[in-house]
Amino acid sequence: MPSPEDAVSPLSGTDVREIEWQMAVEDPEALRRWLLEHKRVGALLILPRPRRLLRDTYLDTGDWRIFHGGFALRLRESAEGVEATLKSLSSAREDVADRREITEALAEPRPWVRDAPGPVGSRVRRLAGTVTLKPLFVVHTSRERFAVRNPLQPEDAGEIALDETEFRSGADIPIGRLRRVEVEALRPPLAALEQLVRTLREQCGLEPVRENKFAMGLRLAGLVPPPPM
Repeated sequence: MPSPEDAVSPLSGTDVREIEWQMAVEDPEALRRWLLEHKRVGALLILPRPRRLLRDTYLDTGDWRIFHGGFALRLRESAEGVEATLKSLSSAREDVADRREITEALAEPRPWVRDAPGPVGSRVRRLAGTVTLKPLFVVHTSRERFAVRNPLQPEDAGEIALDETEFRSGADIPIGRLRRVEVEALRPPLAALEQLVRTLREQCGLEPVRENKFAMGLRLAGLVPPPPM
């Protein structure tokens, strides 16, 4: 969710506060039906959006310089283009993922992230220097999306994402799967979105999860970052 003190020129990238509720889902089809049947929940409208296919590669140096700098580095490829993102490893809240997220669009299909001129490339150069970045693991996601909109506001207040995800090792070997629901806040206020999350949990049997995809990918790939030197 953008904050005035963190926003960066869209020509170079964005530096925002990401607020996201993550929940496990046992029956994605039942949840999909519920969302399609409930066009309005409280003060919010629920609007279907096109599905997205995402390929995320998480990267770091052999001595974990990005991780020890407090970030996870993700290279995302989709039909909309390629972008690099640095996500803070720590959350400001325990009940919801509340993290700093720095993103930069990239021109090349398979770019060298450290050559990017914007806020991600500059931080990667500062953290990793000239040390080679290597893939830790890859995440393939089919994401069904629903926009969340306050009818009194012109822009979406948030997004509900139903994710079917496969994890692969850096050698492209399948290592695990995941089904998850994510509700992301795109702008304040948060009260209506928090009520929506409570409704989803109560009526659809969703359970909050603490382990994010980066932590799960490390675990599935058997990767344990060493303590900083």
